[in-house]
Amino acid sequence: MRGIDTERKRKKKTIAEYISLRFIGITVATAILMTLFITYFSNIAMEYDIGTQIRRESKYDYLNVTCRNGEIQVSDQFVYEADGVIKVVLDEKNNLIAGNYPIKELAAHPLNYGTVEKVAYGKEVYYIYDRSIINKDQDQNWEMAAVVRTIVNKNNVSSVYHSLKYVSYICAIIIVVISMVIASFFSRHIVEPIHDICETAEKIGQDKDLSQRIEYNGVFKEIDILSQANNRMLDRLEEIIEKQKQFTSDVAHELRTPIAVVMAECQYARKHIHDKEEFDEAITLIERQVKKTNSIIMQLLQLSRLDQDRIQIDFEFADIQDIVEQVCENEKLKDTKNIHIRLFMEKAEAYVDVSLIMVVIRNLINNAIKYSHEGGKIDVFLKKQDKKIEFVVRDYGQGMSEIDRKHIFDRFYRTDKARNSEGFGLGLAICDRIVEIHRGKIFVESKEGEGSTFRVSLPEKP
Repeated sequence: MRGIDTERKRKKKTIAEYISLRFIGITVATAILMTLFITYFSNIAMEYDIGTQIRRESKYDYLNVTCRNGEIQVSDQFVYEADGVIKVVLDEKNNLIAGNYPIKELAAHPLNYGTVEKVAYGKEVYYIYDRSIINKDQDQNWEMAAVVRTIVNKNNVSSVYHSLKYVSYICAIIIVVISMVIASFFSRHIVEPIHDICETAEKIGQDKDLSQRIEYNGVFKEIDILSQANNRMLDRLEEIIEKQKQFTSDVAHELRTPIAVVMAECQYARKHIHDKEEFDEAITLIERQVKKTNSIIMQLLQLSRLDQDRIQIDFEFADIQDIVEQVCENEKLKDTKNIHIRLFMEKAEAYVDVSLIMVVIRNLINNAIKYSHEGGKIDVFLKKQDKKIEFVVRDYGQGMSEIDRKHIFDRFYRTDKARNSEGFGLGLAICDRIVEIHRGKIFVESKEGEGSTFRVSLPEKP
């Protein structure tokens, strides 16, 4: 199999070869068609010219052929041969009266008045035209007919047309040669920037340096688009790798703290704790840290499944108003800050996974409660707009800076004000991914000291 694959690779053509071969092939085909066209129409033109010449030469022969005393007489003005045209005078029974045939076989050719005939004898081709000349005498009541036969040898008049065909053949060869040169030049000119792109990409792969970019300032729009697309891809890859590095670092940091607390507490308990009360306190602390670690791990698992599309998603038409009311009621029960949640909603249905949308709504409301002042208020809006469902959570708490607003959906990102609070900076990242899966969008508006507004826009129908 490896040998077959290698052979296939060998058979692959470069773009330059492909363009050159196609261009040359089209040129050769065009040259052949042009030659056939010229040949065909030159033959038609030649036969037309011969026919015209024969008719013209024999048009006024009746003036030089007369009948006197019952005999056919040919005047001295009669031209038997001129410019390759031969004429003979016959009687109505096809007997030769005057002139000479170029070859004796033509003497047996039957009379055919008014039509140019093409006959071949061996390699020679002749065109024959018979014109009847009738003389009448009313007094003596008689009439006699003579026939002027005009003969043209094809070879005597076709030299020009043969030359034309030969010229066409030479022109075709010249065109093919020129096309090969042009194809070679332009294929190299076209492929050169593509080759540069390939070299840059290969170098990036070998050096593992994603900071390099493809530069192209040529005239080809498509190659410029390709270069820009590759650079955007490199930007995205570099960003993803940096986020991956940051993500790994953040995970290690978030897990290291509770694990260190648990280990320290276990060591202390082993050496210093001797009564039940202290032991219970140590166990409670360890349990809290284990729960924290478990929460981080569960959120990471959820994000991983969402990223890899490994989570089962069951879409259905659901009453979003009912879901919001349920979540708000549950969050009120857990609230210790006496936050007043005000609902401004209209009936709205959307095609969603109910369990995932509940996660989004719960995280946004919980986040609003967390950063609201004691006894503050939260406004929740739900409305239909342009075949979309818009869900809005607005708080009047701490707000956030411009920098925080730009990174709020990044994983493990927490504002300075959130460093000492519960949470790991994963909730909004999960919301962002869930909304993306639903082909929706999530936005945030915020000012420090004035609060924040989160907007979720979802399509009403799939």
